[in-house]
Amino acid sequence: MRPTSKFLLVTRVGHNSLHQNWIGPDQTRHFDVFLSAYDPNVLEVAQAGVFYELRPGYKVAGYSGFLHDHRDLWHQYEYICFWDEDLEATTDCLNRMFRLCREGGFKIAQPALTPDSHYTFAACVQQRGWKLRHVSFVEMMCPVFRADILEQAQHLYHSKFETGIDIVWSEHFGDNAEDFAILDSASIRHTEPVGGRLEDNGFDRNSGYERQIDDVLRRYQVPWRACVPHSGVLTSGRIVRSKLILFLMALPVLFSVPLQRPISARLRFALVHLKHIAESMGGRLPRREIPAEESGT
Repeated sequence: MRPTSKFLLVTRVGHNSLHQNWIGPDQTRHFDVFLSAYDPNVLEVAQAGVFYELRPGYKVAGYSGFLHDHRDLWHQYEYICFWDEDLEATTDCLNRMFRLCREGGFKIAQPALTPDSHYTFAACVQQRGWKLRHVSFVEMMCPVFRADILEQAQHLYHSKFETGIDIVWSEHFGDNAEDFAILDSASIRHTEPVGGRLEDNGFDRNSGYERQIDDVLRRYQVPWRACVPHSGVLTSGRIVRSKLILFLMALPVLFSVPLQRPISARLRFALVHLKHIAESMGGRLPRREIPAEESGT
């Protein structure tokens, strides 16, 4: 396996994976791809910079195996992304995602979600006018790690937890207000409902993610920080730190509510996000309190 780029996207793939939509020809793709297939029916892609393995099992357990078995490979990259298979994107968008990460030097970042995406964290929904926002939390759906941070965070993928490890890395690695980012100018679409594959990843349909998240919080003794913006960079390049402006520019997230079901849950997610920004105006980073049906990644 020989890298052709300084960026690597790793994804666990099955027969419903959307990777063929964004993998693109190697002439236009400025990142390498590692397809870790849990389904033997997924075929290899014969392109430069596209690697393949068959590794049955759950999502995070598969990433753990990748990190252990291919250490010599991923250590050659500047940024490494772990990408859910049900995310819809373009090759250009992913090129831009990695470029923004390098330009900002972020420890961990993620692309924003289009308003018609399925989501739990309304903070992740794309907000028009921003190039990116510096935030307090990056979720598990598609984190992009700077290589030195992944080296320090990889033990979380080896922890045997299939959810909740984003709570830990957001607490442990967010030393400065500009360490994490949501990239509004690189937006993607989450096509499946959150929690739609609970059983496929070893969870009980009745208890959902909540029980394991509680176990994560107890083991690592960390609070569950809300995802709020510290500041943002407008598309013009201007840096904004006013919490009032951040709040006002977040209000259009309410327009995303009716674009998917269930509307009542999406409205709750949006209002919780706005409430957290308002609370942060007093200089306090609020903690997140979520009922069972909202938990998940």
